[in-house]
Amino acid sequence: MKQSILNCTIEELEEAFLGIGIPKYRAKQVFEWVYRFGKTSFFEMTNIGKELQAQLDRAFYIFRPQIAKVSKSVDGTIKFLLQLHDLNKIETVFIPELKRNTICISSQVGCAVGCKFCNTGYNGFIRNLTTEEIVAQFLVIKDYLNLWQEGTERLSNIVFMGMGEPLYNHVNVLKAVSNFMFDSKTGLSRRKITTSTSGIAPMIEKLAPTFPCRLAISLHAPNDLIRSRIMPINDIYNIKSIIDACEKYSDCHSYLKITFEYLLLKDVNDSDVCAFELTNLLSNLNAKVNILQFNSWCGCEFQASNRASTFSAILEKSGIPAPIRTRRGVDIMAACGQLSNANS
Repeated sequence: MKQSILNCTIEELEEAFLGIGIPKYRAKQVFEWVYRFGKTSFFEMTNIGKELQAQLDRAFYIFRPQIAKVSKSVDGTIKFLLQLHDLNKIETVFIPELKRNTICISSQVGCAVGCKFCNTGYNGFIRNLTTEEIVAQFLVIKDYLNLWQEGTERLSNIVFMGMGEPLYNHVNVLKAVSNFMFDSKTGLSRRKITTSTSGIAPMIEKLAPTFPCRLAISLHAPNDLIRSRIMPINDIYNIKSIIDACEKYSDCHSYLKITFEYLLLKDVNDSDVCAFELTNLLSNLNAKVNILQFNSWCGCEFQASNRASTFSAILEKSGIPAPIRTRRGVDIMAACGQLSNANS
């Protein structure tokens, strides 16, 4: 059975090559063709001889998911519905901005966390994505947008904020991060990759010393009473456990701010009292808060708040940066909380 190139880190591919008699330096050559130039065929790798090309083709393959649907927003956001080997589908979003181009990547088919404001969790969990299925989201969008040529605009940022809880699939997510950072010419470094989690405190603490990218916490409430109402995961990992874990992360990465994502829900978590509670909660951390506006979807009980400016101002006055994130892709159901399990 052929082995997937995209499932391997560079170290794993070197070992696999040695196992079938191929010098390990060839792994870097193949990685460069895959991650710098977007090649999907070994026969297009011109610094590799024909005999070796054939050997690689017998032993390995380079995966691309099928693009089942492309949806384009009036604001330039593009949502991709991708079909995997087993016919499950995931959604990936490209977000162009003036100074950067971001891909919002999924880590699971569906999500098991079940946040009540999120369409992904509403539709349930199916399975984790493999490393190749995570990496291929980045590569297939570069294919579609034709971004492989020198001088073209780059995909400058990656955020694991699509479908799923990344830390419930941390092995494959972190392998994918390693591959994204393989080639410095792509412009991707740990500062350009962000992993967002609903707060799997033990995993944050365990991974803190070697965590290879920025950390974002989907907090959305300043106390356990509110958070448990909208995020059942809080009954397992409460706010104190999350803050304690974040302090461990900050001890290891003091130069990186932790982002706390805060989705404002009308009459739920948007009061001045909540804002002041939040400032007290985060006062000892190197943190910023992204204020998110609720994006509706069929079946959700919540409504958008109109208090974003006031809420943000309270945090800013206390010294905590609190930008109000621009809503992107709402008209194509590509905004925060709107991605769905397309099999439902």
